[in-house]
Amino acid sequence: MSQKLHRTYEIIGIVISQIVNTPFIAGAAITLLLFSLRPDVPQRLVGWGVSLIFLTIVPALSLLFYIPRRNEAWASTEKRQRVMSFVFMAVSYPIGYAILKILHAPAIFEAITLAYVMVVLGLILINIFFKASGHAAGVAGPVSALIYLYGLIATPLLALIPLTMWARVKAKGHTLSQTIVGTILSAAITITILLAYGFRPGQF
Repeated sequence: MSQKLHRTYEIIGIVISQIVNTPFIAGAAITLLLFSLRPDVPQRLVGWGVSLIFLTIVPALSLLFYIPRRNEAWASTEKRQRVMSFVFMAVSYPIGYAILKILHAPAIFEAITLAYVMVVLGLILINIFFKASGHAAGVAGPVSALIYLYGLIATPLLALIPLTMWARVKAKGHTLSQTIVGTILSAAITITILLAYGFRPGQF
């Protein structure tokens, strides 16, 4: 494969990685869940708003760290953004979960936010020994949740997982094994939490 084609794939991988960035996927998932709740569900809009702030808006602020410093290499800029993205999520998710608990928000928003909290903790523990893909985890979690809750109608979303894995490998952000670990970790944690909250497969 030519160097030019390698570079083209790398650029495509970087673009796809940003499109399926964790905050954006989280925002899309909780918005879909909002419209699946009956209008008379207490704290429906409040729960969605809090979830949107702490799962999407605050973590997305880390993208500002893509602004390069003077004469800074792109690799350094990208590394700084990845670190700050992780920091923003590690701080934002638990705060959001605590607020949802205090406000007695709908259980589905609470469960999804807790899943994000636990996935971050899982990544922290795993990354002591092995670098797992946060991008893959950020896509696999909500995709697994939506398929679990909506059933067969949501299965086309599965395509996002291999697409994200391919993008991260081509963008040279992770190896294939690192994306697999991130995917399995996030999916397992998310499904376990939904089960613990009493949600049934195909409930929505």
